[in-house]
Amino acid sequence: MTAEIAEYAEECMARFTLILEYRGGTYIRQERAASPQAALKKLVRPSDTKTKLFRALAEQRVVAIEGIENCWCSSTSDRGKLALVNIVKTAE
Repeated sequence: MTAEIAEYAEECMARFTLILEYRGGTYIRQERAASPQAALKKLVRPSDTKTKLFRALAEQRVVAIEGIENCWCSSTSDRGKLALVNIVKTAE
């Protein structure tokens, strides 16, 4: 696949905003992906200091938030602390 095709394919994917609450901090990132689960898996990057936490989150099932459209959540614990991520399908 050429770089142009790969770039176009990514642009056609939905944009998701991921909001992570962890150890008193709020961390926000946007990713383009085919699904909320795929967006969560994109958080796992070798260069990131929170890779272990992101990997643990990505291994969890993403659950739709009842009564809210285009909004999901997932959670895990790390060192006894809750890590909660909300995933929102974001309009352009």
